[in-house]
Amino acid sequence: MFQTPTYQKVIKVAKPVLILVITLFVFFKLFYSYHINTLFTRFELNNTIGSWYYLAATIALLFFNWGIESYKWQLLINRFEPISFFTAVKAVLSGVTLSIITPNQIGDFAGRVIHLEVLNKIKGSLVTVIGHTAQVIVTLTFGLFSLRYFSDSIPAIKPWMPLGYVLIPISILGYLKLDWVYKHVAHWPYLKKVEKYIEVFGQYSIGTLSQLLTLSFLRYAVFLCQYFLLIRFFHVQIDWLPALACIVATFCVQSVFPSFLLLEIGLRGVSALYFFSMFSAQHEGILLAAYSLWMINMLVPGILGMYFIYKVRT
Repeated sequence: MFQTPTYQKVIKVAKPVLILVITLFVFFKLFYSYHINTLFTRFELNNTIGSWYYLAATIALLFFNWGIESYKWQLLINRFEPISFFTAVKAVLSGVTLSIITPNQIGDFAGRVIHLEVLNKIKGSLVTVIGHTAQVIVTLTFGLFSLRYFSDSIPAIKPWMPLGYVLIPISILGYLKLDWVYKHVAHWPYLKKVEKYIEVFGQYSIGTLSQLLTLSFLRYAVFLCQYFLLIRFFHVQIDWLPALACIVATFCVQSVFPSFLLLEIGLRGVSALYFFSMFSAQHEGILLAAYSLWMINMLVPGILGMYFIYKVRT
């Protein structure tokens, strides 16, 4: 019933409208809400940039970043529907496009599953959750140790540290034993109506889930390298160890706090300033590094994703 002529006409009109809205919204937020152009002007007046090799390397790492994520998606989906790596890339980039304009990046789920031809879309969304969870676990694990670095400077952190040391290992163990967890909760009465969907959580072995965690760690390492290179590019004067601690803590905060639409960009700036300002007063460089990381890793792939959304068969 979803392939009626009326539906096809609506989708045909909706796609270009959606793409236009995304484009205008992104540039409005960047230039009017977060004043990217003003930041660059102020930075150029008061600072010098580092080697352009830093920026070139950051952009080159973009392909590793989303290449790893695409391979994760392919690995997950192949359990139910064999797809090519290129199809995985299209799905992931489409997810990036829709995640830009949706709360907590929930559009990422919709963007990916529109490229599925066999697997139920709800199940596909739940499979996406498995991949995202691996990335969050890695982020919080490293974030815990980074926050330990700041525990003396930020006393409010200390009471939460023991809880983190308990919850993180439990989360990792629970993730690796996801099939065991599924078997013990699937038959709960209030899950009966969704049992046919959540069965996807019981389909992955410890080996596959370990591989997903490893890939998530590699992608996290790419993020770290990109951020550090941009800090160097914008000539923020800070030693490498506190710089890495600030980056990891910033990632941790971003993963914990909910975001709404492009407010995530503002959160990146605020959280980066909070930690980096303890070691450097170069606020323009700090903000530009945070925003540039978003533009490279989200805006550029999001623009490509618009094309793949437009080409999806209706």
